[in-house]
Amino acid sequence: MMRRLLIALGIFASLAASAQRMGYVDTQALLKRHPMYVQAQAEVERLNNQYHGEVQSLFDDADALRGQLEAERVLLTTGMIAEREKLISNTLDSAKARQMRYFAPEGTLFAKREELVAPIQSQIAGAIREVARRKKLDFVFDKGSNLAVVYANESLDITNEVLQQLGF
Repeated sequence: MMRRLLIALGIFASLAASAQRMGYVDTQALLKRHPMYVQAQAEVERLNNQYHGEVQSLFDDADALRGQLEAERVLLTTGMIAEREKLISNTLDSAKARQMRYFAPEGTLFAKREELVAPIQSQIAGAIREVARRKKLDFVFDKGSNLAVVYANESLDITNEVLQQLGF
Protein backbone atom coordinates (compact mmCIF):
# COMPACT_ATOMS: atom_id res chain seq x y z
CA MET A 1 0.00 0.00 0.00
CA MET A 2 2.74 2.44 0.99
CA ARG A 3 4.67 1.57 -2.14
CA ARG A 4 1.69 2.39 -4.36
CA LEU A 5 1.23 5.70 -2.60
CA LEU A 6 4.90 6.62 -3.15
CA ILE A 7 4.69 5.65 -6.82
CA ALA A 8 1.51 7.71 -7.25
CA LEU A 9 3.15 10.70 -5.57
CA GLY A 10 6.22 10.33 -7.79
CA ILE A 11 4.10 10.24 -10.94
CA PHE A 12 2.06 13.23 -9.78
CA ALA A 13 5.22 15.23 -8.98
CA SER A 14 6.77 14.46 -12.37
CA LEU A 15 3.57 15.45 -14.17
CA ALA A 16 3.36 18.68 -12.19
CA ALA A 17 6.99 19.49 -12.92
CA SER A 18 6.64 18.82 -16.63
CA ALA A 19 3.59 21.07 -16.85
CA GLN A 20 5.57 24.15 -15.85
CA ARG A 21 6.45 26.44 -18.71
CA MET A 22 9.66 28.40 -18.63
CA GLY A 23 11.33 31.10 -20.63
CA TYR A 24 14.40 33.26 -20.34
CA VAL A 25 15.32 36.82 -21.12
CA ASP A 26 18.62 38.67 -21.42
CA THR A 27 18.15 41.80 -19.31
CA GLN A 28 21.60 43.11 -20.23
CA ALA A 29 20.60 43.09 -23.90
CA LEU A 30 17.32 44.81 -23.00
CA LEU A 31 19.10 47.52 -21.03
CA LYS A 32 21.68 48.12 -23.76
CA ARG A 33 18.94 48.63 -26.34
CA HIS A 34 16.82 50.89 -24.13
CA PRO A 35 17.47 54.54 -25.16
CA MET A 36 16.73 55.90 -21.69
CA TYR A 37 19.29 53.49 -20.20
CA VAL A 38 21.94 54.66 -22.66
CA GLN A 39 21.20 58.27 -21.64
CA ALA A 40 21.28 57.34 -17.95
CA GLN A 41 24.63 55.62 -18.36
CA ALA A 42 26.02 58.67 -20.16
CA GLU A 43 24.83 60.94 -17.32
CA VAL A 44 26.35 58.66 -14.68
CA GLU A 45 29.63 58.59 -16.61
CA ARG A 46 29.61 62.40 -16.89
CA LEU A 47 29.05 62.75 -13.13
CA ASN A 48 31.71 60.14 -12.42
CA ASN A 49 34.26 62.11 -14.45
CA GLN A 50 33.22 65.40 -12.81
CA TYR A 51 33.43 63.98 -9.28
CA HIS A 52 36.71 62.22 -10.00
CA GLY A 53 38.15 65.51 -11.28
CA GLU A 54 37.08 67.36 -8.13
CA VAL A 55 38.59 64.74 -5.83
CA GLN A 56 41.77 64.45 -7.87
CA SER A 57 42.15 68.23 -7.81
CA LEU A 58 42.12 68.22 -4.01
CA PHE A 59 44.71 65.42 -3.88
CA ASP A 60 46.86 67.34 -6.37
CA ASP A 61 46.54 70.48 -4.22
CA ALA A 62 47.75 68.51 -1.19
CA ASP A 63 50.70 67.15 -3.18
CA ALA A 64 51.59 70.66 -4.37
CA LEU A 65 51.42 71.99 -0.82
CA ARG A 66 53.61 69.13 0.38
CA GLY A 67 56.17 69.82 -2.38
CA GLN A 68 56.19 73.51 -1.55
CA LEU A 69 56.66 72.74 2.15
CA GLU A 70 59.59 70.44 1.43
CA ALA A 71 61.20 73.05 -0.83
CA GLU A 72 60.85 75.79 1.80
CA ARG A 73 61.27 73.72 4.96
CA VAL A 74 64.77 75.06 5.76
CA LEU A 75 63.47 78.64 5.63
CA LEU A 76 60.43 78.09 7.87
CA THR A 77 60.05 78.17 11.62
CA THR A 78 58.70 75.18 13.51
CA GLY A 79 55.34 76.93 13.93
CA MET A 80 55.10 77.69 10.19
CA ILE A 81 55.94 74.08 9.34
CA ALA A 82 53.24 72.81 11.72
CA GLU A 83 50.74 75.25 10.20
CA ARG A 84 51.50 74.08 6.66
CA GLU A 85 51.38 70.41 7.69
CA LYS A 86 47.97 71.05 9.20
CA LEU A 87 46.83 72.70 5.94
CA ILE A 88 48.07 69.65 3.98
CA SER A 89 46.30 67.31 6.39
CA ASN A 90 43.05 69.32 6.14
CA THR A 91 43.26 69.27 2.32
CA LEU A 92 43.77 65.50 2.32
CA ASP A 93 40.90 65.03 4.77
CA SER A 94 38.69 67.16 2.56
CA ALA A 95 39.63 65.11 -0.49
CA LYS A 96 38.92 61.82 1.30
CA ALA A 97 35.59 63.10 2.65
CA ARG A 98 34.50 64.25 -0.80
CA GLN A 99 35.62 60.94 -2.26
CA MET A 100 33.44 59.09 0.26
CA ARG A 101 30.50 61.44 -0.29
CA TYR A 102 30.60 60.82 -4.05
CA PHE A 103 31.77 57.22 -4.44
CA ALA A 104 30.72 55.32 -1.30
CA PRO A 105 27.90 52.77 -1.65
CA GLU A 106 25.50 55.35 -0.18
CA GLY A 107 27.20 58.16 -2.09
CA THR A 108 25.88 60.71 -4.53
CA LEU A 109 26.96 58.81 -7.65
CA PHE A 110 25.26 55.58 -6.65
CA ALA A 111 22.11 57.42 -5.58
CA LYS A 112 21.97 59.21 -8.93
CA ARG A 113 22.47 55.95 -10.80
CA GLU A 114 19.66 54.35 -8.83
CA GLU A 115 17.43 57.37 -9.47
CA LEU A 116 18.03 57.18 -13.23
CA VAL A 117 18.02 53.40 -13.71
CA ALA A 118 15.26 52.24 -11.31
CA PRO A 119 12.36 53.46 -13.50
CA ILE A 120 13.90 51.76 -16.54
CA GLN A 121 14.33 48.48 -14.66
CA SER A 122 10.75 48.73 -13.44
CA GLN A 123 9.51 49.28 -17.00
CA ILE A 124 11.49 46.27 -18.23
CA ALA A 125 10.20 44.11 -15.37
CA GLY A 126 6.64 45.08 -16.27
CA ALA A 127 7.22 44.18 -19.91
CA ILE A 128 8.71 40.83 -18.91
CA ARG A 129 5.67 40.12 -16.71
CA GLU A 130 3.30 41.03 -19.55
CA VAL A 131 5.07 38.77 -22.07
CA ALA A 132 5.25 35.95 -19.50
CA ARG A 133 1.50 36.24 -18.85
CA ARG A 134 0.72 36.35 -22.57
CA LYS A 135 2.86 33.25 -23.22
CA LYS A 136 1.54 31.61 -20.02
CA LEU A 137 5.03 31.08 -18.60
CA ASP A 138 5.46 29.92 -15.03
CA PHE A 139 9.11 30.98 -14.73
CA VAL A 140 11.31 33.48 -16.53
CA PHE A 141 15.04 33.29 -15.96
CA ASP A 142 17.48 36.11 -16.56
CA LYS A 143 20.24 34.97 -18.90
CA GLY A 144 22.19 38.19 -18.25
CA SER A 145 22.51 37.66 -14.49
CA ASN A 146 24.86 35.44 -12.54
CA LEU A 147 22.36 32.60 -12.81
CA ALA A 148 24.11 29.82 -14.66
CA VAL A 149 22.16 28.71 -17.71
CA VAL A 150 23.95 25.65 -19.04
CA TYR A 151 21.66 25.21 -22.01
CA ALA A 152 18.88 27.40 -23.35
CA ASN A 153 16.59 26.46 -26.19
CA GLU A 154 16.34 29.60 -28.31
CA SER A 155 12.60 29.08 -28.76
CA LEU A 156 12.23 29.93 -25.04
CA ASP A 157 14.05 33.28 -25.41
CA ILE A 158 11.51 36.08 -24.94
CA THR A 159 14.02 38.96 -25.16
CA ASN A 160 12.77 40.16 -28.58
CA GLU A 161 9.15 39.98 -27.46
CA VAL A 162 9.98 42.06 -24.39
CA LEU A 163 11.71 44.58 -26.66
CA GLN A 164 8.54 44.73 -28.77
CA GLN A 165 6.44 45.15 -25.61
CA LEU A 166 8.69 48.08 -24.66
CA GLY A 167 8.27 49.53 -28.14
CA PHE A 168 11.85 49.08 -29.32
